Amino acid sequence: MKRLRGWDAVLLYSETTNVHMHTLKLAVIEIDDLGGRTFGVEEFRKVLHGRLYKLDPFRYQLIEVPGKIHHPMWRENCEVDLDYHVRPYRVEAPGGRRQLDEAVGKIASTPLDRSRPLWEMYFIEGLANGRIAVLGKIHHALADGVASANLLARGMDIGDGRQADRDSYATDPAPTKGELLRSAFADHVRLIGKLPSTVRYTAQGVRRVRQSTRKLSPELTRPFTPPPTFMNHKVDPVRKFATTTLALADVKATGKHLGVTINDMVLAISAGALRKLL
Repeated sequence: MKRLRGWDAVLLYSETTNVHMHTLKLAVIEIDDLGGRTFGVEEFRKVLHGRLYKLDPFRYQLIEVPGKIHHPMWRENCEVDLDYHVRPYRVEAPGGRRQLDEAVGKIASTPLDRSRPLWEMYFIEGLANGRIAVLGKIHHALADGVASANLLARGMDIGDGRQADRDSYATDPAPTKGELLRSAFADHVRLIGKLPSTVRYTAQGVRRVRQSTRKLSPELTRPFTPPPTFMNHKVDPVRKFATTTLALADVKATGKHLGVTINDMVLAISAGALRKLL
């Protein structure tokens, strides 16, 4: 058992029925000649089952503290029902980019079940040219974007790993109400001892923010007061998803010429598209 860190807990607390806090990772896979064999969702479940020992967060279950007197905890090594978590999805064949994007939007529009490990994977069939797609849907409190991508990469790693590692996965017992309460109170007592240093650190942070603010232009938009646009309205749970393709070599070459990273390029492209839209 381990307690969620403050920021991870905030991601849970800020989630609503309309604003979801999961991230999505999509892989489109070319299926080579399998010599008459098939590779469907059942085969994919078997592959993933054999690699759960590599995917620790996939075995974490969220446990709420009674009375919500502290952040929730992760129960490590819980039971994982792959029939639930790994789901088949079929687009109308022969599916192209538009059909796949629509499927991703529909999948993104539903929240994750907090009574189970906070992830789902979709095995998407019906794509043109015999391709399949695997879509991972993972709560941000469980793993951020980079960690989610790394998890999916480990799940698809062809290496089998050591036998000892594969045999080490065993479920942990669920905690009792008393254990959760005792752990929460002990943690609070420990945090009280850190209160003086926390207050001092907070005061220093406020002072630095004030000093930085004086140097900024007064014309800059203040936090939480965005300019009025057609996009500033109450959202519903429905999500739309669309993609385009850029040659990675071109992006790298442009970034190298400008002396910036790929992340900088993504931010610049996104900001430019948003400015053009508005």
